[in-house]
Amino acid sequence: MPTHNVLLEMRINKVRECLDNLASQVEDNLRTVLGNMESQAPAPIQELQKVMESAQATRASCLLLIGRQFPVARDLRYAMAAIRVEHDYERVEELTEALNRRIHYLRDTPMQGVLKNMAGVMRGIVKLHQVVKQTWQRTGDNPTLPDLKNEVVGESKSIQSGISAIQSEAIEKIARVDGSAEMSVELVLACRHLKRIALLMEAIPEELHAFDAQQSPVMTS
Repeated sequence: MPTHNVLLEMRINKVRECLDNLASQVEDNLRTVLGNMESQAPAPIQELQKVMESAQATRASCLLLIGRQFPVARDLRYAMAAIRVEHDYERVEELTEALNRRIHYLRDTPMQGVLKNMAGVMRGIVKLHQVVKQTWQRTGDNPTLPDLKNEVVGESKSIQSGISAIQSEAIEKIARVDGSAEMSVELVLACRHLKRIALLMEAIPEELHAFDAQQSPVMTS
């Protein structure tokens, strides 16, 4: 019977805690950008450096688990998947900051109406993230990651439909409105950032399950 490794369990929990903290910071910024899309009094988002420090802490916890504990296959896969998720969150944060800058530029322009519609999509992304955050939670009784694919797919379909509608609206606005070329470029890039954030969020559960799905064969008598 295998010996219970308390230190290994503590380090696995530390990886999960780091992911929780990183996800919380990124979501705070997503919610701030959502507020900036709707509000006339924009608020600053957290500095990228603070989020990157959390990302580095996640990576360090994963490497410590791998290098010091010699984890079994399942735990090794979990740590490797967490590193990939941490990288996805870094990209989400970079895109969130870029999106926020473009929102500030487009505020009080003829494109203001498109920003309001973007807010609806951002609310969907935040809702999707509530599901995504559950996918790396493991328990001692059942170390298998929860399968929330149906929930993720359902939320993602609604988000992508909203993004397609916004892209069509943006093209119509650009064609009708006598605005600057720079304003048109900023609007197109803002739509692109929103779409890439949504796609990265959707991919996080897949990153985790791509590793977790490699189960050891069941021994039968």
